[in-house]
Amino acid sequence: MLKDLIDRVQLPSESAVELISRAGLPLNYQHSWQEISPFVVGSVLWSLYAFLRTPQDYWEILCTSIAVGGDVDTTAAMACAISGAFLGLEAMPNQLAELLNDQGSCGLGELIKLADNGYQLKVKL
Repeated sequence: MLKDLIDRVQLPSESAVELISRAGLPLNYQHSWQEISPFVVGSVLWSLYAFLRTPQDYWEILCTSIAVGGDVDTTAAMACAISGAFLGLEAMPNQLAELLNDQGSCGLGELIKLADNGYQLKVKL
């Protein structure tokens, strides 16, 4: 399935979603959705598709991850997390970054400190 993603990244979203949304499902599986399913394989593949289409453009990654509908809160979270790790916080629009929080318990500043602490632990290993 990951090997197939390399070719599908070149496809427009409308074509790719038809293939990716069925990934990992049995051939005779009946479903009623036209978009990304809530199943793990399709969600992960769509998140990777959104990132790989435009890896240098955080905003486009976000837009691609949600444009097809379906389980887009999950796909956007995964695709944008990959993008953030790849591009850094500076790639995220400021007005969007300022809204980051941990379910209201801490804001952007605290999350940055937490990420820095996690990075420092990795460096020590």
